[in-house]
Amino acid sequence: MEAEVRDDREVVDQALQLVYSQYHRLAMQLSPESFQKISMEDLRTGQFGRDLARLSLMAHGKVREEKENVLEAIESVLQLLFWPIGAEDYSVPRSFWDSDLGRILAQAKYRAYEPSELISIGNAAQALGVTRPTIYRWMDERSLDYVRDEMSGRTFVVRRDIDNRKRVEVELDAP
Repeated sequence: MEAEVRDDREVVDQALQLVYSQYHRLAMQLSPESFQKISMEDLRTGQFGRDLARLSLMAHGKVREEKENVLEAIESVLQLLFWPIGAEDYSVPRSFWDSDLGRILAQAKYRAYEPSELISIGNAAQALGVTRPTIYRWMDERSLDYVRDEMSGRTFVVRRDIDNRKRVEVELDAP
């Protein structure tokens, strides 16, 4: 377990360097004379670095935090990585979740939920009367929240989203 957390430090550092390189590129275009270099240690102790380090510890079961804090940290990381300048929204490529950083975030998110809060993809499709590809499309569109357990490789939908969709369908069907 210690080796895994240590290996995660390299993944965290790569993410910090990626974001820093984008910051550098933008800063040099905006005002090269005002650009200030930031050390790796300062990047690690900044909010983004602290979020990534906490998520790594959560992914490995070293610490637990309130679900809302975990989800907020993950959302912050995803926005920083994937929200293009000038866009109204962002999307996370499915392939990201197969990367080392994606696996860390996925496992931290999975550990934030209680098992009773999750439902399998097949059961979600059955509960809503749709096909599995529809569930995957809704997941990609971010209209259904989901988590992936990196240990088992299984993906689960957040039960609350299924219940909300069912409630909306009932309300729409009501006279």
